[in-house]
Formats: sequence, structure tokens, C-alpha cells
Amino acid sequence: MSLERRKEPKENKNEKMLEESSFRKVDFTPLKIKEDVEPEVEEITEELSEIETDVLNIAEDILKLKRYDADFDLEIETEAELQKYPIIEKLYAKSIAKLAYKKGYSKEEIFLAIRSLEEKNWIVTNERRTKLEILQNEKLMEILNFIKEHPGIHARDDLIEKELNITRTPFLKHVMTLENFKLIRSKKIGKSLHYFLEDMPEDFDRYRVIFGNDLIPKIIEEIFKQETISISGIGDKLDVYPGTIQYHFKKLKKLDLVKSFKNHKNEKIHLVNIELLKSYNEFFKEPDFSKLLKGL
Repeated sequence: MSLERRKEPKENKNEKMLEESSFRKVDFTPLKIKEDVEPEVEEITEELSEIETDVLNIAEDILKLKRYDADFDLEIETEAELQKYPIIEKLYAKSIAKLAYKKGYSKEEIFLAIRSLEEKNWIVTNERRTKLEILQNEKLMEILNFIKEHPGIHARDDLIEKELNITRTPFLKHVMTLENFKLIRSKKIGKSLHYFLEDMPEDFDRYRVIFGNDLIPKIIEEIFKQETISISGIGDKLDVYPGTIQYHFKKLKKLDLVKSFKNHKNEKIHLVNIELLKSYNEFFKEPDFSKLLKGL
């Protein structure tokens, strides 16, 4: 579909504030929007075009109409197909009624704006909310910040109740919403689902999870101190049953964090993958291996 060329919108007065925007994946500070404070809303929606922002404002009310079915298929290609999806058809009709005459948008432009908002997850019909509402929800933003501070967290972790003051069931409900809006992602590692920010690279997911066990960095540190140390020797140093050390040691080898072989004296030695630890600390600051690596 081709779109008529529209005049470029006037320069946003807040353009110089882009780097301080409240909608930055590195800063999920909860926003308290008042009706008379427009700049904050503009900062959140700055990635959207003018027509997308206008349609999004209408969608906020339409999505709450429970009498309309909330299904929607992004594969639709024409406005006529909207008839299959009542709530989107209602949004389309309402947007035309409010915006076509007032702002001169064509039906085609409005249709494409709705498609774009769904593709960018600013509208999630099954949630019956917009991303703007999610980013203004204090509890959801608290959980989002919590996942940022504790990447790889799982729903059974005691930290959830301790820091968020909620139990597992409401936590799961909230993370499902955040995942639907593509603000976080989940990965099954072992028997549990672990949660990360959506833009966090997946390469180090398993390492972040295994390093969540305080014993693992201690095992690595003992190997750094003495490459020829035995499993039982590590157990003695850490006052941990050797079978437990052996169990975690196998995980470290499987993840290529540790390699074992015999030297020219026929002694079994263990080497830690230093480059992997350095790469890990580029994305995750905890545990911090920099002091350990300085001793090389």
C-alpha cells in the first residue's frame, strides 16, 4: 500500500530531551502522569509517529469494551478483513470518526497505524491495555525494575516476596503481562522459567542463572588459586560435601566455563575460561570477576 506524503510534524519541543526520556530500556522508573502534564506522555511515546500516538489514545478506551472480542491477526492486509476482529474494527471506525476530518488522515493511514501499533506491541488486544498504560502502572514498573536488577530470576525465588511484597501467583500474572508487551522475555533453564529484559542478549542466559548460586563463583575462585586442586580439595576449602562440588563442576564443564586435562607431570589440572568470564561481565556486573582476573 502506498501512502500519501504528509507534511512533516512540527519539531517536538522536547526533542532535546531524548536522552533523558522516561521510555528507555535502561530506565524503567514508574511514571505518574497527570492530566495536565503532557510532556511526560510525549516522552514515552516519542518512538511513535503522530498518527500512531493519536490512534493509541483512542485505543485506550476502546480496548476496555468487554462486549467486543479481543482477537486480532497481524497477517491481515486490507481494511475489509478488519470485520473479522470486532474490537479492532471498532477502533478503526472510532479513529476514522475522530481523526479523518480533524487531522486529515486517510482510512489507509489509520489502518496502517493500527497494524503498526500491534506489531510494535503498543496495543495488545488480549490484554485490553496499551503499552502506555503498562508504563504508567507503578506495580508493573516495580517488577520490571526488579527483573532488571535480578536478571534470570525465577518465580520461586524468595527475593520476590522479600523485595516486591507479593507472592508467586500475582508475580506470574504480572510477568505474563510484561512478556505480552515484549518488555521482558522468559527462558526455560532446567525445570524453571527465568526472566530477563527483552533487549538483554540471550548468549549469557545460562551463565547468569548458574552464577545466581553463590557457591559457583567460590568454586571458580578456588580453581584460580590452585589449578591442580581436586574436587575433594575444593569441598574441604569451602566446607561443602564433595558430591555437591562434583555436581556443579559438571555443569561448569558443560557450559565451557572450566576445562580439565592432565599436564606433563600427569597431574589433573583445571582451567577457567577467562575470556568467557570477561565477556559475561560486559553484560552482567554480578558476580564481578574483575578482581579475580587481575590476579592473573
